[in-house]
Amino acid sequence: MTAHGMSWELFRALARGGGGAEAVRLLSSARRSRTLMMISLVARRAAPDVVAAYQALKEVSAAAPETADLVLAHPMTGVVVSRACRAPGTVRPDLFAGLALAVGLRAGLDLTVEAPCEELFLPGVGHVRGGTEYSVSGGLLRVEGVPHRPRRPTRLALGPLRLELDTDVDVPRWQDVMAAGWDELVRHHPEVAQECAAAITVLSPMPTPPSGMASATLADAFGCVHLSLPPDARTAALTLTHELQHAKLAVLLDLFELTAAHPGELFYAPWRDDPRPLVGLLHGTYAHLGVASFWRRYDDEHAQVEHAHWRTASRRAATTMLESGRLTELGTTFVTEIAGVLEGWDDRVSPAARAAAEAALTRHRALWEGAHHVHPG
Repeated sequence: MTAHGMSWELFRALARGGGGAEAVRLLSSARRSRTLMMISLVARRAAPDVVAAYQALKEVSAAAPETADLVLAHPMTGVVVSRACRAPGTVRPDLFAGLALAVGLRAGLDLTVEAPCEELFLPGVGHVRGGTEYSVSGGLLRVEGVPHRPRRPTRLALGPLRLELDTDVDVPRWQDVMAAGWDELVRHHPEVAQECAAAITVLSPMPTPPSGMASATLADAFGCVHLSLPPDARTAALTLTHELQHAKLAVLLDLFELTAAHPGELFYAPWRDDPRPLVGLLHGTYAHLGVASFWRRYDDEHAQVEHAHWRTASRRAATTMLESGRLTELGTTFVTEIAGVLEGWDDRVSPAARAAAEAALTRHRALWEGAHHVHPG
């Protein structure tokens, strides 16, 4: 198992919302180690047929370690392995068989595994019809001895990136919007583009909501962004920026204890209609630090209002956390860095934009207090 270390300089750079590709690669490596650790835990408690598939995974990983790293880093690998670790008694051979076959197929190795199932998923390769015996030889997959071509994921070309699109959608529309969003990042937010290039490998389309956009990042699926189709390039770029922050923080929270909240303790978040636990408030603050930074790069009136809104919202949330007494010493350092960045941005905003942002924040707080029967003292 790889030992991971992070310098104070890099930790503070991450806390300030950045860190660069170097930080993202470190986080990705740490997440891969977490996945390996969970695989070992599951295998130690597994039935003999599961252990046999695990042994196949170990053998191909030893033969092709770089390819194995790519398969282990796939977002869906993190999801299925985390799920298995939480319920080890439900694990079947197809979990490790799919991983082993993905490594073998991509690395050109020979192997045979048994995993009775209706469908097999090979991370980064695709879906395979069900069977019992699966073999790979010379780059060809066979199911029950019959050659079989996996149902491969669609890939979008975003500059130098080739991102998996894990759902059947209108691919040309997604290609056009997301490629334009990538160009927006490269032109106006090159540091974010570098981090996205190091972090994001899969896009998972969501249904378009009645208004606005939907997006999400699952803590166990580092590298995957869930999102509805953005209406334009700037929104696509903003969504990637926002979700990248959530992904980075999810891994940081694996590595470091930043909060010490009491169970059931909830806080006001200026971007949510529901009360949030402290870790949720931290996630939102860190993500909206990225959002405020995004809008700061533009000079139009809408951008100024958005920047002022999310800068002020994040600054107030950071103050709430610092005054809560529920952060660890390291968490206090992290949030203090966030607050310092936000404090340093008190510029570039017109009085009208500042007033519009403040009015929106005041309205949100009043509606939230009314909905949750909170009366200001």
